[in-house]
Formats: sequence, C-alpha cells, structure tokens
Amino acid sequence: MIETEQGRLAVSRFTIDMAVKLALIAGVSWGSLMLLRPVAPLLLWAVILAVAVFPLYRLMRTHARLRPGLAATVLSILLLALLMTPVILLSVSAIDSLDAYGGMLMRGEHILPPAPESVRAWPMVGERLYELWNTTASDARVILKGHVTQIASVGRFVGRVAAGVALEVLQFAAAIIVAGVLLAYSEGLASMLRDFAGRVADARGRHFVEIASSTIRNVSQGVIGVALLQSALLGLGMLIADVPFSGAITFVCLVLAIVQVGPNVIMIPVIIWYWIDMPAAHAALFTVYTAPLLLLDNVLRPILMARGLQTPMAVILAGVICGTLSGGLIGLFVGPVVLAVFYDLVMSWMGPPPQAADESPPAAEPVATSSSAE
Repeated sequence: MIETEQGRLAVSRFTIDMAVKLALIAGVSWGSLMLLRPVAPLLLWAVILAVAVFPLYRLMRTHARLRPGLAATVLSILLLALLMTPVILLSVSAIDSLDAYGGMLMRGEHILPPAPESVRAWPMVGERLYELWNTTASDARVILKGHVTQIASVGRFVGRVAAGVALEVLQFAAAIIVAGVLLAYSEGLASMLRDFAGRVADARGRHFVEIASSTIRNVSQGVIGVALLQSALLGLGMLIADVPFSGAITFVCLVLAIVQVGPNVIMIPVIIWYWIDMPAAHAALFTVYTAPLLLLDNVLRPILMARGLQTPMAVILAGVICGTLSGGLIGLFVGPVVLAVFYDLVMSWMGPPPQAADESPPAAEPVATSSSAE
C-alpha cells in the first residue's frame, strides 16, 4: 500500500525509473534526429517517391514477375531517366542558344527584329520602350557596354540560381536511388510502420497511415502528373510553332504548374508575342491549341486528387497551396497529408463515440391486446 513506508518507497523508485527511461528515450530520439537532420529532405523525398510509385512497383512485381530488388532497380532507372533526360536536353539547348547569341553579338548581327510601330502608341512607356527596342535591335553592344555592372549582377544571380537548381537535381536523383532501396524492402517496412501506428493509436493509427499514403499518391498524380502532361503538351506546341527558347519556357511552365501558380503567367505573353510577330493564321492555330491546355489542370487536378479520398477537396487544395508556400516543393506533399490527418482527427472528435453509434434502441415488447389476452 502507498500509505506504508515500503509502498511510498516503491512508488518513488518507480517514478525515478520511469523518468530515467523517458529521459534516455528522449535523448536517443533527439540525437538520432540531429544525426539525420542533414539528410532529412533527401529521406523525406525518398519516402514520398516510394509511396507515389508503389502501385507501379506492385504492378511490375505481379505482372512482370520480377523479384523485389530487380523491380525496384528497373523502376529507379526509369525514374532517373525521366528526371535527367529533360534536364540534359534543357542544358544543351540553353548552352547552344547562349553560344549562338554570343556569336551574333560578336559579329554585330541583329538579335531582335525592329519594334512594331504599335509599341509607340502604348501609354506611358510606349515611346521609351520603342526607342530602347530599336536601339537594341540595331546594335545590342551599345546597351551591353552601357550596363556592364547591371548585366554582371544579373549574371551572378543567374549563376546562383543555376547552381541551386543543379544541387536540387542531384538531391532528387539521390532520393530516387534511396526510394528504390525502400521499395525493395517495402513489405517489411510497411508492416513495421503499420505495427508502429497501431501501437500508438490502435486502429485509428493504421487508418492515418492509409490516409497519408493515399493523399501522397493523389497529390503526385493530380499535381506532378498533370503538370508534366500540361507542360509537355505546351512544349510540343511551341516546338512545332518554332517559338524561340521553347525548352526553357517549357521548364518554366513545369515549375509554375507544380508550385500552383500555373503556366498562364508565361504562356499568355508568348501568345501575345506570337500574334505580333507571326501571321494571323499561324497565331490563330497556336492560340486554339494552347488555350485549352492552359485550363487542363483546372479539369484534371480535382478529379485525380479527390479520387478515393474521404477528405474534402478544399482541404487537400488548402494543404497543397499552404504547404508549397511554407515548405517549398516538399511542402506540396507534406501539407495535404498533415491537413488530411488533422481533418480526420477533428471529424472523429466531433462525431459520436463508438458505443453510441453502435447502440440501437431496444425493441419494444409487444403489448397484449384485449383480444389476445382473452
């Protein structure tokens, strides 16, 4: 009993033991998190990629009869090719374009066509823009010599951006390799994760794991998949229409579509330029092809992101937008998962308790009538 001296001593010893155990667990957990902190973004991307492509991995396992390691290796190679091919093509295109324009500058050739007379009539900036445009079109070296400092600062900024993009691409490639390792051991890892979630919150914890995996897959299909499809179709149209820098514009469209800004920001000026510089028939065909593609994400994204989820579409979209603003590209996936789990927690807390939901009112006993009593 606690009232006795021996009971109080036992309670005190139990409390001290529990405090020491909790302190050791907290210390080990904190130390592990600090060790993993430098590679935390890479591991998070690897988990997101593994969850997103797991249906394709399972399809390769069941239909192609591949072993886990071989299926994960083949899928990783395909993902690396899908990542590196457009990056290499874009880099080669940018280098070739810069080299060509540099040669034109050295030879004193015209880079820009003369400004249209309609530019002069633009309010406020029309006259100055018209003169600057014609000066640049006649001899761009005059503009370059007069703004060496500004051009150098812009070049340094572009160099920093290019270095950051290259680092992100390398990190993403490493995440693909780690995702392949996770897929190779996916059965054991998934079982361990479900057991851990069940240990924390019983059946509700396993339900949260299912919500997280379904949300990641739907967001990857509704955001990344639609962005890839939309930018690829826009790039194909610009390539056929012979739009300058079509590769760079396609890459910008892809980035803008992923971060939920949309490609309209850059494609509408491209369409306007095409109407100014190209024949009306060609511009009309280009507009008819491009305009529906600018609305493609508004149609496909809600359908793909809400498929198979009980979480409202507004919650998923809010998680995508807020997660992107707060955490960048990783937040694009983490935000919807957090809000979906939070929404399910709130709905479970507001709903009736399980006992009240399962209980049904007892059936009323039949009342004996006077005729039956007789």
